[in-house]
Amino acid sequence: MFVHMLLGLLRDGDPHHGYQLMSEYKARSGNQASAGSFYRVLARLAHQGLISTGTNPPDADPRRIPYQITTAGSQVFDRWLVSSGGSDEICERLLFVDRVPREALTRLLDRWQEELWMQGKALARRHDDALQDSAANAPGRYNPLPVLLARRLKQVEADLEFLKELRMQIDTTLCAPLPEEAEVSEPVAPKRPARRRPGVSSR
Repeated sequence: MFVHMLLGLLRDGDPHHGYQLMSEYKARSGNQASAGSFYRVLARLAHQGLISTGTNPPDADPRRIPYQITTAGSQVFDRWLVSSGGSDEICERLLFVDRVPREALTRLLDRWQEELWMQGKALARRHDDALQDSAANAPGRYNPLPVLLARRLKQVEADLEFLKELRMQIDTTLCAPLPEEAEVSEPVAPKRPARRRPGVSSR
């Protein structure tokens, strides 16, 4: 998990030290990660050539090593960001919705919606079959399978509703034009007062 998370946090191309990355991860996800996990993954990414380490200025804390994403790391992250994945992986990608190109984001959300819809159809069929089997083979006895399938079906329906709200939020926030991108109307030149001809009274 942390591989793509850390690449995404470094995707802006600026150098960041480990504590900054941990703080940014907590701010975006709401989760607290252990320092050991973070630094182990950073070391592995550096060994793989996906990130590089820099040198601190002389007056900086030498324990805070700056990390920066490489071209190879950017390519790995960009491919993962727009690739297909399960619901859990899509939730991870939501941490970086603001870094996905609009067309790629639309395809990603469309794919997620289709996957959820297919899951819902399959669960609904399994739920109906479980109810019929329970009524035919064990009438009057508690069968947990229809209950569990009904719960999973409700979760899929909740995800579909969340996805609908997410699209609306994206349309109203991420896709709104920035102030400098807003269309600026041409200023209207003030009208000059009519010039009077010499010898003509204004009365």
